[in-house]
Amino acid sequence: MKLKNRLSALAATTALLAGLGGTVGATTAQAASPCDRPAVTNNSSGYGYFLGDYRLKTAPAAECGTVVTVASGSKFYMWCYVTNYYGNLWVYGRVEGTEVKGWESYDNVSWVSGSLNHC
Repeated sequence: MKLKNRLSALAATTALLAGLGGTVGATTAQAASPCDRPAVTNNSSGYGYFLGDYRLKTAPAAECGTVVTVASGSKFYMWCYVTNYYGNLWVYGRVEGTEVKGWESYDNVSWVSGSLNHC
């Protein structure tokens, strides 16, 4: 009985090690975080206006840090867009008359004119 248990354990260990053999030395990929900050570039000419008082974010998700609260009707120059962790469209840009830049959900900004390209 003891021999049978030892052989079963040995077989299980061998199978486990064989299965892991392909991953020795490989790094594990980590899932993206909602607050990861994608690279941005000013490659668009679009602009619009805030549809309400909204918090400009440090990254493209509602739970990320706040840069500043922007008043309804403020003009927003859109630099580029991404699809965020949750599959929603967010735009990066600058508030007119300031150097304040950050992320806003596309749903919270009207579209007036210009181009909008992927970051």
